[in-house]
Amino acid sequence: MTIYEFLSGEREQVPAWLTQFNAEMTFPREHFFASRVVYYPGSGLDGQPVKLFGSTHTAHCFVYVDYGVERSRVEAALNDDDEHELCHRQLTRFRGYHTLARVNLTERDLTPEGWQYHITPIRNPFTTVPAFGFLEVLERNQGLDDGHGAHRLAILFLGADGIATYDALFCQRTSIKAPFAVVTQDHGFGGNYDRFGQGGMLQRVAQQCNVLPQWLLVADNTKPWEGFARVPGVSGELGGGGPHLRFLYRRN
Repeated sequence: MTIYEFLSGEREQVPAWLTQFNAEMTFPREHFFASRVVYYPGSGLDGQPVKLFGSTHTAHCFVYVDYGVERSRVEAALNDDDEHELCHRQLTRFRGYHTLARVNLTERDLTPEGWQYHITPIRNPFTTVPAFGFLEVLERNQGLDDGHGAHRLAILFLGADGIATYDALFCQRTSIKAPFAVVTQDHGFGGNYDRFGQGGMLQRVAQQCNVLPQWLLVADNTKPWEGFARVPGVSGELGGGGPHLRFLYRRN
């Protein structure tokens, strides 16, 4: 069984707030995080998780976090700018959608009451990209149906630290619940100061605060978090623009 086939049995309706959203609205923070959210630290411009969860109607909201990708590159990819060929190739997974709204965000929009570290991240010497944040609401193009993917998707793009952002968004004892799924792939010399997989600071802050997802999507070069087991009988799926298969893990 493929991951697509398995996740098709976990589908949900498009959240009501997302169905009703229009370009004049502000960021609906509480509604967004009350939805099923797929969290992707070190995301780069990899559209595979959106395709995977969105085309199966399993989740409609995503948080993409990376301190190594400039906002201009993200926007060029979303705008399908052929001058940015690498971006163009990597976000082909968003094909069939157009931008309904783009909402610029500040840190206060995301954490209006502020936040405190539970685990202080190491300052990364490779960080050169100015921080940014915006919500991108995508709508499926006319002529396509549910077989292509969900009618609408909402993606929060953040130029930020993937570990600290998890702490800030999910671990502050607010009404915000844990992510529905977390994508973990360690990139070696890709600029990460700590691993996202087993034993890393991301797992440690999630466990310390007891804010754990239901699912992990784990690359084959990354160890899954303790307390998660690979879903039996489900094959892997290539992702990340590289040679690594990703497998689905469920929290015990």
